[in-house]
Amino acid sequence: MTHTNASSKRRRLGIASFAVLAIATAVPCRASAQARIGNHTRLERFGIDLGYGVLMGLAFAGVDQARNDPPEWGGGGKGYARRAASNVGQFVIQESVTEGLAAIMNRPLDYQHCKCTNKGARIRHAFAGAVMDQMPDGSYKLAVPRITGAYVGSFAQAAWRPHGNNNWAQIGLGRGTASIAVGGFINLFHEFVK
Repeated sequence: MTHTNASSKRRRLGIASFAVLAIATAVPCRASAQARIGNHTRLERFGIDLGYGVLMGLAFAGVDQARNDPPEWGGGGKGYARRAASNVGQFVIQESVTEGLAAIMNRPLDYQHCKCTNKGARIRHAFAGAVMDQMPDGSYKLAVPRITGAYVGSFAQAAWRPHGNNNWAQIGLGRGTASIAVGGFINLFHEFVK
């Protein structure tokens, strides 16, 4: 790696770190680690989510390994280990930002089932839940914690992954958007199956 590439990566990582700190300090609310969410405190939920994220990171590392993405990391155990560390690291950053901002902003993160019975309305509700927070009073607000977490995690991962012919902004935007879309499908599962 050349000096220019190394300093460029450090600069991008610094920008991503600065963005996390700026967002966290710009919100004037207090966090409460003991707020109850369902049967769990925020801290317990964070631990559960991290466990799930580690398992998903390991699984998606297998997908990345099969696709040889990124090819610079090669195959075998060493390539898989790099992909697993990258995916798990991205998820830990995403969840830390999401859960932290949700606590600071006093936002719920649990999916709320639609009170409607129409199948189309339930589908729209599930996908809207990926970008909107349903507040306890029934109102909706832009899901700032969830959206911010998705993009900060994705841009952080883009900062340390080899880029090939893509630039890190394209990778970060693409993966962040994909993360939000996956959230919509997870909501759809909760709406109709759970």
